[in-house]
Amino acid sequence: MKKIIVSSAGGDFAAKEEPIPEPRNRYARVKVQACGVCHSDALTKDGASPGIVYPRAPGHEIAGIIDALGPDADPWKIGDRVGVGWHGGHCGKCDSCRRGDFITCVKLQIPGISYDGGYAEYVSVPIEALAG
Repeated sequence: MKKIIVSSAGGDFAAKEEPIPEPRNRYARVKVQACGVCHSDALTKDGASPGIVYPRAPGHEIAGIIDALGPDADPWKIGDRVGVGWHGGHCGKCDSCRRGDFITCVKLQIPGISYDGGYAEYVSVPIEALAG
């Protein structure tokens, strides 16, 4: 698959070819149909968010169709049309998660920052990041 990456903080965008990712447990693979370009993608490009591991594909405004599921991905099904936004996953165990306040999770994930985002043909995301 093709994806657009940033190799290092402050680096240029570059096209890269790599294998299509396989979804792991409680993950879905989304065939990206569209991805917004947001100013916050500059956090990835400029290295302005702590802990970014490079190379990284930006993009947290993803729309597409689930084309593969890892184990334990209920209730999602292959063919479901989904979106993925800023909330890219949570731990489910911290105080915030136990209160249902997932966006303040101590292990909050953000597509394009915590893991590769939608500047790609496919992206693998935690199922809790999906909106139907």
